[in-house]
Amino acid sequence: MMYKKVLIIAIIIKLSGSLLVFGQTGNIHLSWTGKSKPDAAHTMAINWNAYVSNSIVRYGEDSLQLNFTKRVKPIEVFNNGVRSYNYKLRLSCLKPGLTYYYQCGSEGSDWTAIYSFKTAPIQGSQDKYVVGVWGDTQNNTGNLRFEQTQKVIRLMTKYPLNLSIHMGDIVENGSVENTWYQFLKVAQPVTAIAPFMPALGNHDVNNKANEAGFQKPFSVFYNSFNLPRDNLNYSYDYGNIHFVVVNSGFAQGAAKEGRTLMQKGSTDYNWLDRDLASAKKNKNITWIILYAHYPIYSFGVSHVPEWQYNLLPLIDKYQVDLCLTGHRHVYERHKAIRNGKEYQQTDPMHYNHPTGTVYITNGSSGGSLQGLGGNQMSSIIFTAKEKVYTYAIMTVHGPKITYDVYDINNNKIDSFSLVK
Repeated sequence: MMYKKVLIIAIIIKLSGSLLVFGQTGNIHLSWTGKSKPDAAHTMAINWNAYVSNSIVRYGEDSLQLNFTKRVKPIEVFNNGVRSYNYKLRLSCLKPGLTYYYQCGSEGSDWTAIYSFKTAPIQGSQDKYVVGVWGDTQNNTGNLRFEQTQKVIRLMTKYPLNLSIHMGDIVENGSVENTWYQFLKVAQPVTAIAPFMPALGNHDVNNKANEAGFQKPFSVFYNSFNLPRDNLNYSYDYGNIHFVVVNSGFAQGAAKEGRTLMQKGSTDYNWLDRDLASAKKNKNITWIILYAHYPIYSFGVSHVPEWQYNLLPLIDKYQVDLCLTGHRHVYERHKAIRNGKEYQQTDPMHYNHPTGTVYITNGSSGGSLQGLGGNQMSSIIFTAKEKVYTYAIMTVHGPKITYDVYDINNNKIDSFSLVK
């Protein structure tokens, strides 16, 4: 009988090992949230998993005195499939640009390690900000346990990240609940110290056109993440940067059905129109950066003309500075483009007051690498000559952006600056 009990416990530990160590709390990821654009300077959302009920957060300005606990009880959702609880908690009334320390857990149970985060500065601040850029971490061939993504994570933790942005295809199959928790466990060294603000890719959402939830994420995503607005299309400000996230759904499949997202006159299109108009008028905003999953400009079959047709008029109208996408598992950098005209520059590493939007495909942070090519496109300035996993570190300092791209051996494969 004792042998059977030990065996059962061992099996439970093995089954749960991909999510959390048995009985522990983890899978922490920070974000900003709100029904509209969040107040990143005064708030922070903390999201985590635990195997016990009534888990809480304690925090403070001193790592030795975590003497604040959130009086409002966190949102708690029990996941029967993995037998654990999801928690969401929004801290408010924080001070701008200040480091806070926190840990998750419960009295009489375990507490996580102490992590820290820094709130955003006041809007318009011209300080230096460091942003991690990654995408297409899906756990398919070559990355079944997120082993390539884990290498990316280890390298990104070496930088003083203020936040990280993800261009979608977080997992291979968004309907498989367990893989989301596997990703969050691997990503925690980055996502527990810097807000994680993703777009969603076609692998993250329902691809079945005959179902009501077509191009929408599954319940595990809504239970686990706590992002602004509807979690799919949202925006936020960080210092002098306006970030806007756009859901491209399953653009290739939707185009065949005449259901590509962001069609002119749709609710989301009108929201994006208003959002970009407001950002363009805001004197505190220097940069407008839009990111999504499907590219606007891209080599090969990843290009979806209907998606480009829907989104490009607003990008051009409001003079978006930088457009970051994924989907194609390569790294591509294009010339600045506006109204179909390519900006001609003398130095391929430097965009000096370009009269157009710079387009980047940065979709190789784990998912199986795809074919090369693209140099024959007139708009492409650089694309890797070999299949390589990548991530980028974007540094924004006042009127200048520096964008450095690295492989998983920490070799810099591309770098450029953008000045306005």
